[in-house]
Order: sequence, then C-alpha cells, then structure tokens
Amino acid sequence: MSHPPTTGFDYHDSMIVAHAVLVSVAALLTAPAAILIGRYFRGRSWWFRVHLTLQTLTFVLFVPGTILSLVAVNHNGNGTQLVGRLKDAHHDLGLSVLILFLLQFVIGIIAHYTHSAGYLRTNTFPTLTTPKNPLRHVHVVFGVVITALLYTGVKTGMDEWDNVADKGTLVPKGVRVMYWVLFGLAVAAYLFGWVLEPFRGGKRDEPLDIGSTEKVEE
Repeated sequence: MSHPPTTGFDYHDSMIVAHAVLVSVAALLTAPAAILIGRYFRGRSWWFRVHLTLQTLTFVLFVPGTILSLVAVNHNGNGTQLVGRLKDAHHDLGLSVLILFLLQFVIGIIAHYTHSAGYLRTNTFPTLTTPKNPLRHVHVVFGVVITALLYTGVKTGMDEWDNVADKGTLVPKGVRVMYWVLFGLAVAAYLFGWVLEPFRGGKRDEPLDIGSTEKVEE
C-alpha cells in the first residue's frame, strides 16, 4: 500500500537511509577503488597495503550497513525478510555478498602469500599469462563478481525504497544519476586498464617477480 509523501523520516526510514549511505560508499567507492588499485598499480611496492585497506574499509562499512537493514525491517514487523513469505530478493543479495566477501577476503590473504614465477612484461597480457597459483585467478574473478553484485544491490535497493518507504518518499533523481555516473566511470576505468596492459607490458623486457613485488617493502 502506498503512502502519501510527507516530510521527515520515521525510525524505519532513518535506519534504511543510514544503511543505504554505508553500503553505497562501500559499493560505489571503496570496493571499485580496491580493484582499480590492483589493476593499475600492481607493480608498486605499496599497492597491497592500499588494496587491503580499501577492502577492509569496504567490509567495515558493509557489515553495519547490513545490520541496519535487518533492524529496520524487523522494526516494522517483517522479520529479516531472508526467509518465509516475506523473503526479499534484495536482502538475499546482501546476505550472498556478505558471505562471498568473507570468502574472498580469506582467499585474497592466502593468495597473497603464494609465489608466482617471474615473467616478461613483454607478454601481451601478463596478468593472464603469468604462471601463478589458481587462487590468484579465483580472487580476481571473485572480486569482479562481488563488485558487480554490490552495484546490483544498490540499484535494487533504490528501486525497493520507492515501494517501502514509510513516508512515501522517492529516491532523488540526482542520486540515481550519480549512481550511473560512478558505475560508468568504474567500469570504463577497469576496462581501460585491460586495454593498456599490452602497451604497459611492452615497455620492459626484464623478468618481474609478482611474488616479490606484492610483498610490502619496509
């Protein structure tokens, strides 16, 4: 049942807004930034520290954001909307991302301490052609999939808000525009990194040991 638009937020709506802010920062800023750091700066000694910091921040934002959403729907007498007749696809997506993110975090730490053979940067796509532990490839794929799910979660969350807000408010058009701008920029930057890889790889002929460059240098 729709509600006539009014000003202000009640408890439910306030919790959902807080949830949206935390999760959106994680999905639209810190998670994509972590991936782009790995895409563009993997050969730098500092890249892993920054990548890990951004991913940790993503987790720190996502967990309380998820909790706030559960508190909000439970306050309105809807349980968690993870099971039963009120089961909600947006909440299922959030739970799936949380589980995958925990798994991804563990895989990433383990993969970081595996050794990769040296390779020539003149290889067309050194990221794909370098002999390395399969966990490294799994980690990369998981990262892209999880980030895609985060974007999907934000989009479905905005759509859901228009239907469930107690005060009948709608997601501002500017917020939706900003979502698509940030989404487009992140995707373009990631794909451009792959386009650049053959050219950047061809600048040097000496072998480069990924295992050593990923270790933090004091």
